[in-house]
Amino acid sequence: MAEHTTWCQNPRCPERKVSTQIRGTKGKKYYQSSKASGYGNGNFCTLNCYNQWSDKYIDQAIDNLGIRIVEPVKLPMENAWSKNYHWHSSDDGGSRHFLENKLMGIKIPITEQQYDSLGWHNNDECLALANQIGYKQSA
Repeated sequence: MAEHTTWCQNPRCPERKVSTQIRGTKGKKYYQSSKASGYGNGNFCTLNCYNQWSDKYIDQAIDNLGIRIVEPVKLPMENAWSKNYHWHSSDDGGSRHFLENKLMGIKIPITEQQYDSLGWHNNDECLALANQIGYKQSA
């Protein structure tokens, strides 16, 4: 969550008009923004508020930060490692957890502990483990 974010950052949040947003005394009631929760890195109260904000401001944010991608990002085949898992065990008792490089046509069996130690989308960790195990290029 952003360090000092308490309230939903979507300026249109009060327009949701939910009962939990009602504040004020009789005759002077109003709707206010909801508290931020886990959406959009903790900056929004709901996925809908995040999406609404994003629809309006995401292009401006990308351009102001200077991070717009103008050419495709490429991941070379020697770095295209990921972890994978078969939900059903194989009949031959083979490993259900493995490292995979689809571009190279390689699957390397790993233990469940090795699988659990790797991040979800951390290519560097997968590549390091593949190198540690000593994969052989087949494609």
